[in-house]
Amino acid sequence: MQVPKPRVRQKILDAAVDEFLVVGYRRASMRNIAKQAGITVGNIYAYFSGKDDLFATIISPVLDSINKLIGMEAAETRPLDVFAEAITRIFLANKKQFLILMHNSAPGFINTRVQLTSLIRERLITDVLPMLPFPSQDPLLAEALAMAVIEGLLNIFRRYGGDEERLHHLVDEFLKVIFSSIDTR
Repeated sequence: MQVPKPRVRQKILDAAVDEFLVVGYRRASMRNIAKQAGITVGNIYAYFSGKDDLFATIISPVLDSINKLIGMEAAETRPLDVFAEAITRIFLANKKQFLILMHNSAPGFINTRVQLTSLIRERLITDVLPMLPFPSQDPLLAEALAMAVIEGLLNIFRRYGGDEERLHHLVDEFLKVIFSSIDTR
């Protein structure tokens, strides 16, 4: 029986991150992951019980951070720019894993994006909609705005080009444009 080696395990994780990022969970292949890692498929199973285990291992750091953010009390996530900064920090700490979780996730993890959208929706209902020049209590407006915020942030995260200063500036400017008619601070 082989003794698991940290270097081999890391090669598997790196190959799996690339595979999940490019083709998504559904189309990811243990054979491709093994090939990219330079090992046999059977050797992956010495480290992980299967694709689900490998996926969960890869996304667990970002998922833990997002779940902490989702679990925060409302006062801790106000205002929206504070939330956006927190989600940006989570993204920067786990770029590929964050994008995998948001775009190419396994069926059991798709709910994370919905939970983030719901969190923003609730903040909008309690903190933003009442401050509009035309106060609205319609939750559909809050949901549409929450979806716009999540999709906008994800687009910025995917395309900012690696310049963190630009990333922070784009996130700040995006929120200013979305909520230009109110003071969300």
